Amino acid sequence: MATGLAGSDRAGVPAAGVRSRTLLQWLSCNNPFYVLSALLVCLGLWVSFGGQAQAAQTWALMGGLSGYTLLLAITACLLVRWLGVWDDVRTVMLLTVLMFLATSVTFDEVLAEAPSRGVACYLGGLAFAAVVSEGMLRGTRLVLARAFRIPYYLLLALFYVYPTAMTPLLEGPRTEALSWALFGFSPAAGLVALTLIPAIRRGREYGRPKSSGCPWRWAWYPWTLFGVLGFAVLARVPLLCWSMDHPESAAAEPLVFGAYFLIPFLFAVAILLLEIGLVERHRGVIVVSLGVPVALAVLAAAGHRDEPVYRLFLSQFEGRLGGTPLYLTLLLSLLFYAYAWARRVPGARQLLWYTLLALTFVGPGTLDLDDLTTPRPVPLSLAGGMLFATGLATRSPGRFFAGACGMAIAWLADVPAREPVSDLRFVIFFHALTLALLAAGAAYGDAFGRWIRTAGTALALLACLTTTGILAAGFPLDPLPAWTPWAYLPAMGGLLLAYGRALGHRPSTRGGQAVLACWGLAAAWRGYAPLRGRVKGLDYLLLGMSSFVLAWLMSLAKGGVIRLPWHHDEGPGAGPGPGPAPVLDEAAG
Repeated sequence: MATGLAGSDRAGVPAAGVRSRTLLQWLSCNNPFYVLSALLVCLGLWVSFGGQAQAAQTWALMGGLSGYTLLLAITACLLVRWLGVWDDVRTVMLLTVLMFLATSVTFDEVLAEAPSRGVACYLGGLAFAAVVSEGMLRGTRLVLARAFRIPYYLLLALFYVYPTAMTPLLEGPRTEALSWALFGFSPAAGLVALTLIPAIRRGREYGRPKSSGCPWRWAWYPWTLFGVLGFAVLARVPLLCWSMDHPESAAAEPLVFGAYFLIPFLFAVAILLLEIGLVERHRGVIVVSLGVPVALAVLAAAGHRDEPVYRLFLSQFEGRLGGTPLYLTLLLSLLFYAYAWARRVPGARQLLWYTLLALTFVGPGTLDLDDLTTPRPVPLSLAGGMLFATGLATRSPGRFFAGACGMAIAWLADVPAREPVSDLRFVIFFHALTLALLAAGAAYGDAFGRWIRTAGTALALLACLTTTGILAAGFPLDPLPAWTPWAYLPAMGGLLLAYGRALGHRPSTRGGQAVLACWGLAAAWRGYAPLRGRVKGLDYLLLGMSSFVLAWLMSLAKGGVIRLPWHHDEGPGAGPGPGPAPVLDEAAG
C-alpha cells in the first residue's frame, strides 16, 4: 500500500508540472501583458488626472497618454528590428491605434467645459497620432498602401476633428441641432468607410508588405486595423452622446442615443463586406453581408425608450426625414439589395422582394411590430410586378399569377369603398391584366406561351359573357356611356379572332367567334324582348317555327342536299338517299 501511495504521489507531480508548463506556454505565446499594461496605465492616468478641473491636469493627462503611446510605438519598432516577434508586434500596434482613439475620447468633457483648451487638445492629438503612425510604419518597414492609408487618416481625423466642429452647439442648452450633430457621426463614419472600396476592388495582393518579412496573411493585414477602427466607431457614437449631450437638469442623465444611431455606419460595413465577398469570391462573406440589413431592421424596431429626451429627438427624426427608423432602414435595405441584384449576387432578388413585402405593412409611422399598417398599395404593386416579371422570365405560371393577384389587390386596395370610380378601376385593371396575358402569350411560342394565351382568352370570354348578360338585362353601366358595351363586344371579338389567326391559336379563334355570337344574341334579345309584352304567345310561335326549320334541315340532310356538322359521311356527296330497288322473285312474277 505504501508503495502504491508513493507511486501515486510521484505520478501527480509531473501532471501538475505539465499543467504549469501549459499555462506558462500559453502566457508566453499570447503575451497578454501588453494589453494588461495599457489598461492599467490608462486607469491610473484617469484616476490621477481625469477630473481635468484645471489646465494642468488636462496637459498632464495628455502628456501621460502621449508618452505611453509613444512607448508602445517604439516597442513595436524594436520588436521588428531586433527580435522579429510579429505576434507581439501586431498586439502592440493595435494597442497604439486604440490609444490614439482613447486619447480622442478623453477630452470630450474638457471640450464641453473649456472649448478653447479642448480644441487645442484635439488638434494636438491628431498631429501626434499622424506623426507616430508614420514613424511606426517606417520603423517596422510595413507598407500601408495609399488606398488604405487615406481612409485610415480620415477615420483618425473624424475622431479628433468631429467633436471640435460641435463646439458652437455646446454653449447653450440641448437643441435639435446638437442632437442632429450627435446622430451625424455615424453617417460621417460610414461615408469615410466607403473610401475603402477602391482598395478592395484592387484585390488582396494590393499593398502587401513584400520586403518587410511580415508573416501576416491577407485579412490579418490590413483589415484587422480597420476592424478595430470599426468597433471603435460603434463605441464612439454612444460615448459622444454621453459626453456632449448635457441637459440643463436631469438626475438620471437621459441619453438622446438610440440603437438606430448605429445603422448608417453598419450599412456602410455591409457594402464593404459585399465588395470583399465579390472580389474574393467568398460566399460566406457575401451571405453575411446580405444578412446585415435584416439584423439592422430588427435593431431599428427594438430598444425604443419612453424617456422624454429620447422621444423628442425621435419625433424630430421622423418629421425631418419622413419616416421612423424602421421604415427608413427598410428603404435603405431596398437600395442595398437592388445594388446587390445589379451585381448579380445570388439571393439578392429574393431578399429585395421580401423587403418590398415588408414595406407593404411598414409605413412611415411604423415604429415597431405593434404599429404595423394595413397593406400599402405601392409596395404591394411593386412586389407583385416583380413577381409577375419573374414568372414571365422563368416561365413559372405560379409566380406569374401570384404577381398578377398581388398587383390586383394593390390596385383595388387604394380605392375608397362605395364609390363609382372603384368599379371603373376594377374594369381597367381587369382588362390591363387580360391584355398583358395576351401580349405575354404572343411573346412565347412554347407550351408556357400557349398556356398564357389560353388564360388571357378565358379572361376575355369571362368579360364578354358578363357584358352580354348586362346587355340582355338592360342594366346601366355608370359612369360609362350606354353605347360602350355595344362597341365593346365586336371589338373584343375581332381582337380575339385576329389574335388567334395570327398565332394559330384555335382557342382564341373560337373565343372570338363565341364573342361575336354573344353580341348577335344580345342584339336579337334586345329587339325581341319588347315584342314579348305585346304578343303573349310569341315564345311558342318562335319555338314552333324554329322546330320546323330544324326538321326541314334534317330532311335536307337525309336527302343528301346538305350536310350537318354532326353528320359524318363515308364520302363526299353521300347521303342517306333512297334505298336500293327491291329484287322481284321470278317465281312470284
